[in-house]
Amino acid sequence: MEKEKLDLEFLEKLEKLRLAVKRLRFRSHLGERKSPKMGRGTEFSDYRSYQVGDELRYLDWNIYARFEKFLVKLFEEEEDVEVHILLDASSSMDFGNPTKFFYGKKLALAFSYLSLSSWEKTTFSYFQDKIKETLPLERKKENIYRLLNLLNEIKAEGNTNITETVKKYASSLKRKGILIIISDLLSSEFEEGIIYARYKKMPVYLIHTICEEEISPFFSGNLTLIDSETGEKMDILLDEYMIQKYQKALEKFLNHIESFTMLYNVEYLRSITSIPIEDLILKYLRVGGWIK
Repeated sequence: MEKEKLDLEFLEKLEKLRLAVKRLRFRSHLGERKSPKMGRGTEFSDYRSYQVGDELRYLDWNIYARFEKFLVKLFEEEEDVEVHILLDASSSMDFGNPTKFFYGKKLALAFSYLSLSSWEKTTFSYFQDKIKETLPLERKKENIYRLLNLLNEIKAEGNTNITETVKKYASSLKRKGILIIISDLLSSEFEEGIIYARYKKMPVYLIHTICEEEISPFFSGNLTLIDSETGEKMDILLDEYMIQKYQKALEKFLNHIESFTMLYNVEYLRSITSIPIEDLILKYLRVGGWIK
């Protein structure tokens, strides 16, 4: 297979997306990342009655002239929350056409670009059994080129351990942050790490990449299946019965993820690699309320 590579043309597509997307809109069960504070921020929120000690410059004199009531303007202030993007770079991601890993790279680059364009402090990391490398993007949009180069260098290899990775990463953060995890979730007991992040009051966005070949296997007959991460082998006869059995197991797996994310209030998006990134962002994420 020809090496999949991100290029400047993809960045040009992201710039067009940026023009179409007003900004990312991260949410959690804690509510929107806005808090009403008097005289702070730029977006008007509401009025309340004047109280002793309030600054006179926030009084609405037009309201007083009409109704002879002292009302103070309230504004919504955006909380300064850092965005942390974690990309699964384990061997199981190197499957499909395009591969789940290449699709995940595109997603990581797209979210980083839009996050930086929204003036969010952003950090990218990729992991296998642990974090392999971290690239602080800060709030500098020009750092997107550093990320592009890094993404083109890394390969999908080794085992994955989402639970230990997320636990250690969340523990290392000194301030509140939003966690975006991009993975095929083929990691045993991945749930504990996400539960820990939620315990730490971190909003978690879980992007589940899956390819067409996993949904509808195109193989048949006598096969030797090899686990891409453990190397374990299994000889099977892939006939209609086994395909139906596999699809039932896949449905159970996907239903479990949906139930788990609903239970712990994790924003969940399952994306098939055949869906163009532009459509995913402009259509599905907008409908889901991730962007505005």
